[in-house]
Amino acid sequence: MTNVWSADSGMEVEDVWDDTDLIRMYEQSIQEVHQQVSGVKEKKYTGEDGKTYLWKVGGNCMAPFEENGKTSYYAATIDSIGGKDDHEVQVTFLYYGNQTTAHMKDLWLNEEAIAEAVASEKKQKVGKKVKNESGTAPIPKMAPPIPPNILAMAPADKQEALSSMLMSWYMSGYHTGYYQAMSDLEKEQGEGSDD
Repeated sequence: MTNVWSADSGMEVEDVWDDTDLIRMYEQSIQEVHQQVSGVKEKKYTGEDGKTYLWKVGGNCMAPFEENGKTSYYAATIDSIGGKDDHEVQVTFLYYGNQTTAHMKDLWLNEEAIAEAVASEKKQKVGKKVKNESGTAPIPKMAPPIPPNILAMAPADKQEALSSMLMSWYMSGYHTGYYQAMSDLEKEQGEGSDD
């Protein structure tokens, strides 16, 4: 009998699925809980330039994104305010959809760049809506793996049964997150049709 999940099973690296989206969804849920706990919806901050900014949850800003040691600024929406002295913000970059945490001192406003990013994001959503109205169901970015032959995986001993149980809990969480992502996608598409 083979233990599918052991290192001795002969699985190749390509056989292991990428759970990046699952991790992203987990981090997003943690951020949402953080936002609900902190309760801060807006915060005034005086920048190094002497100007006082009012940063609000749901408001837009230019936020830093670091990649390969280089920092660039992109238009983003503020998701939550928290951290030490409520000076940290969680942002989602417009059009790209990825998230980061930044300090308020690193945020700034560029109305023209933000307006351009908002317009591009709306255009992208309209394009997705048109594609989905073709009558075909949207293909998810990450589909769950095909279930293995269950009878061939019956646990041989107590340790293997424990391993199988823990893996089933993990997979249950994975599929719960996958279902939630699909529900959220349908909800977004429904809200996008109101625009």
